[in-house]
Amino acid sequence: MASADVSDAANPNSVPRILGARTSTLWIGFAGLLSLMVFIAVDSGRMLLSLAATSATLRRESRDRDALLDQLRSDIHYSGTIVRDYLLEAEDADAATQKAELESVRARIDDTLQRYEKTFPERDRSTFRDLHSHVDSYWQSLAPVLQWSSAARRSLGEGYLFGVILPRRAEIVQLARQVTQLNERDLDTGEQRLQGLQSHFRQQISIISVVAVVLGAILAFVIIHRMRHLERQAETRYWEVEEARRELRRLSDRLVTAQEEERRNLSRELHDEIGQAMSAMLVDLGRLEAAPPDGAILRERLSSTRRMAETCVGMVRNMALLLRPSMLDDLGLIPALRWQAREVTRRTGLPVKMVADDIADDLLDSHRTCLYRFVQEALNNSARHSRATQVRVVVRQDPEGLSVSVQDNGIGFDPRQEKGMGLLGMQERVERLGGQFCVESQPGHGTLISMRFSAASRQPSPQLESV
Repeated sequence: MASADVSDAANPNSVPRILGARTSTLWIGFAGLLSLMVFIAVDSGRMLLSLAATSATLRRESRDRDALLDQLRSDIHYSGTIVRDYLLEAEDADAATQKAELESVRARIDDTLQRYEKTFPERDRSTFRDLHSHVDSYWQSLAPVLQWSSAARRSLGEGYLFGVILPRRAEIVQLARQVTQLNERDLDTGEQRLQGLQSHFRQQISIISVVAVVLGAILAFVIIHRMRHLERQAETRYWEVEEARRELRRLSDRLVTAQEEERRNLSRELHDEIGQAMSAMLVDLGRLEAAPPDGAILRERLSSTRRMAETCVGMVRNMALLLRPSMLDDLGLIPALRWQAREVTRRTGLPVKMVADDIADDLLDSHRTCLYRFVQEALNNSARHSRATQVRVVVRQDPEGLSVSVQDNGIGFDPRQEKGMGLLGMQERVERLGGQFCVESQPGHGTLISMRFSAASRQPSPQLESV
């Protein structure tokens, strides 16, 4: 897992993809938790509204039924009072008025029963039917009385009132009480249903809350884990950057030292070689001025002076080629590399074999110089340190780019432990131009140093203008 993270982090193109995937995962987690919280809020509101609506409906129905029963009981009692007054009334006109009032009360009682029947539970309809039948029987018992004359009312009314009307009215009132009890029982059932809904609501809220807590804990754990991982990665990157800075400082110091060393070498070469040769030429020219005009001596000294001048010109040319080979600009990369291979062989006696494709010399100038310096430094390292008996330089070009490798059969080394200024300079120069640098070596198995430039390092071909 760690190696995969390192390899992914080493690939610049994979970093945005990894960060995007991790960010998407966190957003999905947050969105899921937020959705769950919204669902809890919406479902809780819905359940509370349902409970409130159910409770209000139960209270309204119970209140309406109680009001209808109160009206029924009141009308039954009132009807009994009217019947009593009717039986005790001696005047027919007043009796007719009371009879009409009794018909009005009967119509109101029938309407109350019809309205109550619509709200009465189906399971308790038998009790309601008993109540309805007793009310009908009550009115049927009143039918003969309403036809009596005043004399019949005076002689039979009191006995009929206490013997028939009042017992029947008491039965109706008793049935009304039973209906009230049923109404109360129905209200209790509704309250039990409300309690069941509340219990289900509490259970559902508890389950959703536990799920939300678990998801929140998982999300928090993932976030904390990712944060710690990112902190470790940031700390690793920080120390890598610090190490890179220290390496750059060391490289800068080495480059400054190399620059000063190169300057000392140039100064030494100019002083010891060219300076001494020029001094000898000045001495010979002075002798020529003071020499007698003898043709043979003059020709000999002029020949010696010419050889010194040729030697000076050769040394200056070699130094100039080492600093910046003019053939790199005049003849191209491959001829310059072949000359470099021949020079190494001539100076050190180390056989260098050059294998190169016929490449198009369309590299940028900075890349051509880098390739030349790469081969120059690699050949010098092989000649100085590898104890090799043969070096092979290979230059290959394909549609994807240009690759160069220098391989020797010397004593090798461990690249992880030993990396001199020359290799660091080569790597810095190649990577600065966007190339790939690689060193493969083992003690006793030679060394292979390679580099590669992509096709983007080539100069853009001129576009022909359309006529």
